[in-house]
Amino acid sequence: MKQLVCIVVVMLVASRVQAERPPQSREKADLVVVGKVTKLATKDATFGDDGTMTTYTATVKVDKVEKGKAGDTITVTWFRVTKSPSKPLSGAYGQDHKLKEKDTATFWLMEGGKDRWNVIYNSKGVERVKE
Repeated sequence: MKQLVCIVVVMLVASRVQAERPPQSREKADLVVVGKVTKLATKDATFGDDGTMTTYTATVKVDKVEKGKAGDTITVTWFRVTKSPSKPLSGAYGQDHKLKEKDTATFWLMEGGKDRWNVIYNSKGVERVKE
């Protein structure tokens, strides 16, 4: 019986781990820029029955383009589940890049639509620059 319980626990943990979206490679980024966050806004939405997903939208003043083409200022977005739902859901839970206004960082980005860029899905999709 004890062995059966262990197997069930391992299967549940494994299914939760497999449910997370695989990370995207930095090499596959369409645009890589170094810039300063001049504005940071958040918007919360319900995730599952009682969880919260926060979408972050940053206005970034571009100091340097390392790959691709960008204007002087770009809009960058990413998301993160900031409150997990009580019933586990499979799917992407996002990334916590811990950025604030006035932070300078390198951003690895994918096209996100009209005048918008998405941070690649990778915990290392944003790297703060030490000033």
